[in-house]
Amino acid sequence: MEQSNSQKTDLRDNTSVFRVAFVIDLILCQIGYITIPAIVSAAFIFIWGISLFFRKRVYTLDIKKVNYFGWLLAFIGTNILTVAIQGYDRGFWESAGMLVNMPIIFFLLYGVHAEAADVAGRKKIYKELYVLCKIMMWLSFVINVLSLISLYMVGRSISYYFGYLVVYENRFTGLYYNPNLMAFTSFCAMFCCHILWQGDFYEKTSGKPLTKLKRVPIFISAGLNLAVIFLTDSNATVLIIVCYTVIYICYRLFGGRDIKLGFAVKRAAALLALLVLLGGGVFVARTIVQTGTTQTMVSHEESSNVFEDSDDELNKITFEHQNKNLDSGRIKLFKQGINVIKHHPIFGVGKGMITKYGNRYNNNQMKYSDFHNGYLTVFVCSGLVGFALFIGFAICLGKRMADDLFMVRPVIKSDIFPCMAAFIASYCIYAFFERTLVYDLTFMVEFFWLILGYASVCMIRYEGEDYHVCAFKRHKKTESEPATASESV
Repeated sequence: MEQSNSQKTDLRDNTSVFRVAFVIDLILCQIGYITIPAIVSAAFIFIWGISLFFRKRVYTLDIKKVNYFGWLLAFIGTNILTVAIQGYDRGFWESAGMLVNMPIIFFLLYGVHAEAADVAGRKKIYKELYVLCKIMMWLSFVINVLSLISLYMVGRSISYYFGYLVVYENRFTGLYYNPNLMAFTSFCAMFCCHILWQGDFYEKTSGKPLTKLKRVPIFISAGLNLAVIFLTDSNATVLIIVCYTVIYICYRLFGGRDIKLGFAVKRAAALLALLVLLGGGVFVARTIVQTGTTQTMVSHEESSNVFEDSDDELNKITFEHQNKNLDSGRIKLFKQGINVIKHHPIFGVGKGMITKYGNRYNNNQMKYSDFHNGYLTVFVCSGLVGFALFIGFAICLGKRMADDLFMVRPVIKSDIFPCMAAFIASYCIYAFFERTLVYDLTFMVEFFWLILGYASVCMIRYEGEDYHVCAFKRHKKTESEPATASESV
């Protein structure tokens, strides 16, 4: 009996299990017909996370171990003040919900590095990352296969409470209820495949070498995810793929080397040529996949993407946006956001008040509760004060990450840190075009902050165990030694 209680206590206090369970459950929240039970499960996991935050970070004062925790606490304080200023209204609970989510993303997901102060702690976190990547690789593979089966078997849009399944406006959604969610989740699964592809990391965490046979399912899963992304016709996700690839290759060209003018010019020219080829190649490959899939589907009337009150010719699946506007209305949303900022510049309006004030200052033409621009949303929700704190945190952490990435020698050829740095940098570009960064309790936001935390674990390793942080700045002993080769993964 005592052993059973002890096991329950260990599970209750296991932050690794919480993080993996939370992220995977948020993926399932995007899947049709299991959305509701997944949301219910997520609510319980969320409550579990709040209790872990108080037990593991507040009561033990481990919150001080989180890098730049002062910036984050000040940002939360600003948002609390914003909600207090706005007072109780119909959007109060949504704003309050975002406040409750902030300690989780800041101090349990990004704050994962607080648990990696020594070698044993870091190995535990690397094992957690390995398990998460394996689950995401196989989960995305199964979902994508079932989604493609539904496309060939059904071949039309199925109305669902949260959106449309299989196909929506010529775009592939599969089992997801939104094509953009499917595209981004598939990209994250590709990123996890890239992590698993790193031989040193795989061997150190699994205890077994990464053989050619074991690379086969990783390669197949990554390729299937890429094909699915092309069928969703998500321009923002194609952009993040290109950015991720270019940033990663940029590291391989310049990282850990003494840069001389001639060397820099040659590598920069090679990078520019690669960018042009990669950009053109991605769009050509997308066209081939879209056209090929269309041709392999049954061409008779039953294969049409049937929408109510629309012409059959317009219903033929081509996997291209019906909306030919490249910005998809984002420029209009940006202007609407600026109109809100003009009236509430200092402390913002809070997440729950976006629709209310958006309609008030834009002639009741605000259709969405978000601006599809993570930075603009932060500005509108938290005002100039909150935005300045958030950008201050981002600059401090970003500069440190860039220093560690390009100054560590020798070149890290089979390490996971360059992969994570490329993901974070490309996501920051992606955030200009999607609902990201803070004010959205979705897989998209939670996964980004978790990867940011894993990257911080790698940085701690590179900078040596004598590395310390305080509220708004970091201190590093000049004689601190880098991690040994035996620890490197």
